[in-house]
Amino acid sequence: MTAERTFRKSIRNKIFFVSLLPVIALVVVATINSRHLDSLGRSAELIMSRNYGSIKAAQKARQAMEDNRTKVTRFLFEKDPEVLADLPTATLEEALLACGQHIAETGEQRLVTSLLDTFESYRETLARLSSPAPEAHIEEFFNLTQLLAAELNQLVELNELGMERAEQETRELGQRAQRHSLFFLLGTIVWIVLLNYALSFQVARPIRALARQLAATRQGGERYPAMPVLSDDETGLLTEEFNRLFKNLAAYDRHNAAILAAEREKVRHAEEAKTRFIADLSHQLKTPMTSLVMGVNLLHEKRDRLSAERIAILLDTARDDCSRLAQLINELVDISRLEGVIRPAVRERLNVADLIRESLKPLRQHAEEKGVELVIAIAPDLPPLQLDSMRFPWVITNLVSNAIRHTRAGGQVELAVERKDGWVHFSCRDNGCGIEPHNLPRIFERYTQFSEREKLGTVGLGLAIVKEVIEHHGGDITAESSPGQGTLFTFWIPESGEESHAARPDHR
Repeated sequence: MTAERTFRKSIRNKIFFVSLLPVIALVVVATINSRHLDSLGRSAELIMSRNYGSIKAAQKARQAMEDNRTKVTRFLFEKDPEVLADLPTATLEEALLACGQHIAETGEQRLVTSLLDTFESYRETLARLSSPAPEAHIEEFFNLTQLLAAELNQLVELNELGMERAEQETRELGQRAQRHSLFFLLGTIVWIVLLNYALSFQVARPIRALARQLAATRQGGERYPAMPVLSDDETGLLTEEFNRLFKNLAAYDRHNAAILAAEREKVRHAEEAKTRFIADLSHQLKTPMTSLVMGVNLLHEKRDRLSAERIAILLDTARDDCSRLAQLINELVDISRLEGVIRPAVRERLNVADLIRESLKPLRQHAEEKGVELVIAIAPDLPPLQLDSMRFPWVITNLVSNAIRHTRAGGQVELAVERKDGWVHFSCRDNGCGIEPHNLPRIFERYTQFSEREKLGTVGLGLAIVKEVIEHHGGDITAESSPGQGTLFTFWIPESGEESHAARPDHR
């Protein structure tokens, strides 16, 4: 794939989502605990601001009353009027008013009101102690002081009870918050465990199915199964890729099976052709050999009784039979040459014109004897080529000798060589009997022969050897022919001696 595939439910997102759940749970638990702690804080603050404020103010009022009572007691013993000169009531009044500002409990307002009423009488009595006869008001002072102290004690006791209740409520609130947090945390853990199990099952199910399919394939099941895609994440993509791979492998196997069947068919045809070739070869060897044996026996047994004319006929027939046998033997030798082409050959840089002229010297006399004109047309600008000096000349002589063999007296065989677009082109043209159209596609096959060649005493391996040699030089060969009008063989090889990077010539 050229681009990364986007999954609607990728494994990475699933794992990230599940790993995010504990974080979310912790945030929720922290939020709930924060709210509970805030409630506990407000409860403690309420205790401090309400009950404790009243108790503190009551204690301050007690201290102010104790100071006044101490001064009055000192006056009783010392009889010094200066002691009663400074009996402040502002501190006591301020403390009592502070108690009124921190009303928190039921009944506390009534106590504060009673304290303030008693304080008015207390303040008046303190004012009378500053008169010329303070002794008459001392008893009333102590009574009011005792009453104020009792009411303050009631106020303190009422707030202490309130503080105890608030403390109990705060403790219960903390325990309730602890239980709620614990229950929520346990529920979250159970939920996460169940969700993790569900996710692991969902992720593992297609992987297990894929593994079972692959294991069944390995253990002799269906060779290339079509596995169901059970998810739309990376596992689904992996399954799709396995299916695509199996599909390609199945197509590859079918292609190889088709190639193997074609190769088997080709081998069968080759064996059949080889069998026919051996049968035809046996027949072609037997015919001239029988004729030759009969002629020699006649000459040996009846040479004295045969006329000179009859002896000349027998000798001509024997010569023709020997010629046909020699051609057949040469064709058989070509088989070993054909196999030898497969082995690497040493190439040399040779002059093409000199090589062709030297190779065709023996064929000129043959062409003259048959009455066929041999024309050689070589372009003057040909470069030296890297050629196999043993096999390449045989290509030239085989094509030209075939052309001479299939051309009647008075005909012409032309070999032309030219240079074009990085290639050296060779063409061998004759105006002989030509090749039938249905035989033309098979002329470069091994063990292929036609009735025309049988008449000429050949088995038809030469062109197969020619094609092999040309292909080993990096070139190719084609043939064009019309019955009764002649044949044109064209082949080309690269100037560099290797397969050229230029476009291959088109000879259609």
